[in-house]
Amino acid sequence: MKKVKFTAAAMCAVLVIGLLGGCGKEGGENGDLPAPEPGRYVETELELPAEWEGQTIKQIFMSEGKLHLLLEEKNGSLLQEWEKQGDGFVEVTGNWLSELVVPEGRTDLKLMQDEAGIQYLFANCTEEEGYRGRLWRSDGEKALEITPQKWTILDEEWGYYEFINGIAVLNDGTLTANATRSLDTIAGGDGNVVDSEETLGSYGNEVLSDGESLYLLSADNTGAISAVEKRSGGKKNDGEIIPLVQNGAGMELCVTEEGTLYSAGSEGIFQRNPGESNWKKLISGSETDFSLSDRWCIGMAASVDGVIYALFQQSGGSCKLKKYEYDPDAVWEVKETLKLYAVEESFLLQNAVALYHRENPDVMIEVEYGYTYNDKYSDKELDYNDIYQRLNTLLMSDDAPDILVLDHLKLSSFSEKGLLIDIEDVVGPLEERGELLSGITGSYRQENGKRYVVPAQFAFAYITGRDIPEDQMQSMESLAVFLEGKNQSYLGPRTVSELVDLFYPYFCVDIVNGKELNQEVLSEKLKALKIIGDNCGIVAQHDDSNGKNGHGYNMWDLASTIRLSITEGNGFNDCMFAIAITDYIKGEFTAFENSFQPLIQMGICAKSNYQDTARDFLRFVLSDAVQETDYYSGFPVNAACLEIQAAADRTENSAETSIRTEDGGEINFRVEPYPQETAKKLLDLCRGLNKPVGEDAKIREVLTENLGEYLSGQGTLEDAVAKIEAGLKMYLAE
Repeated sequence: MKKVKFTAAAMCAVLVIGLLGGCGKEGGENGDLPAPEPGRYVETELELPAEWEGQTIKQIFMSEGKLHLLLEEKNGSLLQEWEKQGDGFVEVTGNWLSELVVPEGRTDLKLMQDEAGIQYLFANCTEEEGYRGRLWRSDGEKALEITPQKWTILDEEWGYYEFINGIAVLNDGTLTANATRSLDTIAGGDGNVVDSEETLGSYGNEVLSDGESLYLLSADNTGAISAVEKRSGGKKNDGEIIPLVQNGAGMELCVTEEGTLYSAGSEGIFQRNPGESNWKKLISGSETDFSLSDRWCIGMAASVDGVIYALFQQSGGSCKLKKYEYDPDAVWEVKETLKLYAVEESFLLQNAVALYHRENPDVMIEVEYGYTYNDKYSDKELDYNDIYQRLNTLLMSDDAPDILVLDHLKLSSFSEKGLLIDIEDVVGPLEERGELLSGITGSYRQENGKRYVVPAQFAFAYITGRDIPEDQMQSMESLAVFLEGKNQSYLGPRTVSELVDLFYPYFCVDIVNGKELNQEVLSEKLKALKIIGDNCGIVAQHDDSNGKNGHGYNMWDLASTIRLSITEGNGFNDCMFAIAITDYIKGEFTAFENSFQPLIQMGICAKSNYQDTARDFLRFVLSDAVQETDYYSGFPVNAACLEIQAAADRTENSAETSIRTEDGGEINFRVEPYPQETAKKLLDLCRGLNKPVGEDAKIREVLTENLGEYLSGQGTLEDAVAKIEAGLKMYLAE
């Protein structure tokens, strides 16, 4: 049996797709949760041998009906094979494998075995030109290299070897390798390629085998994994297409020797028996480590009797081995099922829901997202107005959520309509005890003392630049004073919409006074914006002459074209690249306008039948258990956890990329951990933030439509203000 991994990223964005039951319905009523009678799958953790300390687990797989693991010495070349026997593990490394010296810099190690007991080892090994696949087989007591000649040929056009994404073996010793541009059938005796099928973009990553058939991850026309292609005897035209039961991103798949498929991810673990058309849900994702965002699955295997194993890598580097097995005496404990609706998918929410259920087994929280990570990072246009309208309709119905996360939406409209309850009794005591950053959370308390929303995270406007003092980057006005008269463009050419998008969040709240436009404040902000725009240079659109392919400038361009950048700082780890760039240009950084972007803005639906439980969940989200983890998606509002994250050891966090330089060339750019002094500065900036940025689609639209002439020097300030006031008059009066 073989496992397959769908993502290569260390922190892949696993999904929690909500089960759409009604508000506060009992678990099991909607059909895809286990029945309340005894008997269900449960997750347990297997203890790993003490002698594995200092070793790296590279693979888990089934061999002759037993669980096997392939281990590698850290920073060494020796490999070990272990077998699960009873409650422990026994080393069963063959002499050929123990004596095999695999080159350093290897990755993607795979140990396989055919029906005759012949073992094969695959590895992608580092060469000067890049990775190159290598293949060995056991030959008695020795290892015989059978790397196909095809893999040793350097592509003259691209300058690298064809990368091998995955490989599997059939019972007869025939191997199939999924390469970058082809699917190669390889004779296990000598490594000769006996067939090669062009497959560019058709399949994703690994290949599975049950000994008799191959299983390939079939991609649709967008490149997304959507189905499993089963090939009987390895032949393309002799098989079937099996639709996936859950999203391919962040999902693991394995197959038993009898052809039973298992799919595992944050939605749960599913089983599909040979000859059946449907997948059966064995266990909900929230019952497993698949729903935790601080770890990711690096391998899965299953026995013919239905026992499933999954190996998880934690963000700190350690591994956990979990077993999933049917327990006839286990009782489904859920008595309350709450529904949570969030506009955007979130690692923090994913963790919070799973951890809360573990501490409160009688409560299940089902999550529905308006937009997933796949939506956000695809070409799909995010329409928050559409989300707002759909959510309004949902809240008016009998199927309203219990808990809401309302990022990017007009929060005041929900409270004014009586759709949210007052949560001051939850947040107020935490603020009074100093457990929360009151500069962040306190901005949600209204004049009447009530509070309807609280953020769980925040980002801040990270501004950095060359040859500009920190104190002159702190506001629009100070920035305008510095830039006035400068000949060189600091932010690079901008369209009107880009300039508005970049700066309007910092003043859109200030220009509204009740139901009227504050002309005086707007005029002052537009004066500063005009000076900044003059320095940028206003363009109708970007051309391709600068290599930007029609896009504007960002922080990546600080090393080459621009001298100033504003970006979101989304946590101590997330800021590593921004700080590395700042250090590279020998610049400074600060928080622009002392402002923050509230994230994961939570409220409780007034229609909820489980308001007390929902309140308890909000407290949990704000607690150390959830807030202590750096999710790369925001800073915590929990004061103690902010300090913990600031003091965290980031010495192992580094990355390498390439950036354009001033002379038009490229350099390898290494992102190194920043010193504790820098972490302290970030900490102090976060503690001092007290101004939430604004977000209003209508104000953005009107500003963009009416500032073109003024910013380009063809219109007056007075005309611009008048047009903006006219465009917003009816909207503000509502």
